[in-house]
Amino acid sequence: MTSQESSDTMNTSSQLPAPKYTMQLKICFDLLYYFSVFFMFVGVGFILVVGLSIPEEISERHTDIQYLFNAKMLPAGETYPTASEVILAHGMLKLNNTSGYAAWFFANIETAFAGLITLLGLYNLRKLFANLSNHQTFEPSNVLYIKRLGYIVLSYCILKPVITYLCGLAILADIGRFHEQLQLSPLFSFPFEGLLMGAALLVLAQIINDATTMKQEQALTI
Repeated sequence: MTSQESSDTMNTSSQLPAPKYTMQLKICFDLLYYFSVFFMFVGVGFILVVGLSIPEEISERHTDIQYLFNAKMLPAGETYPTASEVILAHGMLKLNNTSGYAAWFFANIETAFAGLITLLGLYNLRKLFANLSNHQTFEPSNVLYIKRLGYIVLSYCILKPVITYLCGLAILADIGRFHEQLQLSPLFSFPFEGLLMGAALLVLAQIINDATTMKQEQALTI
């Protein structure tokens, strides 16, 4: 193959259309990113306004707390810890009219953390799909974006259970005994599927990196 033919081949490949739906996904990620930034600021403002408006007098507090707990409902008149439960639940519970103050802020730490992780993920997805829509597939920057996404997913999966558990302990310490028949404990759930997804992204980043290196070597050979 002559140098002219090689050049024509490279030009043709660079003019190939972007993968299907790449541009549409880029637009979606852009919109989601900007909406997330907006709601992040609005959410932080809401948390501060509501939290700072909670009365200092304990008897006047009627704080609603929504958080992830393990809950055990005991039979009426039974308060002994080993009593057989009537209801056993795991998940998001809303506790109305608590006497908590700091509990309001602890209950929203996890939400703020999830919002921050979402912003970081969307930022890197925007950059990745901007490259893909411009026919830049095997580029070092794409390797970086995919690797970041992998680390973001892994960080979320490792830190979220710890944050959820510690904030749950702090909430229960702040609100005290909420109800005689209701026993609450912090929820701890480890997302193994998220770890697999994060690890898969890191492997994909390595594959793209190898392909990028091969592309650069071929360009130098030509």
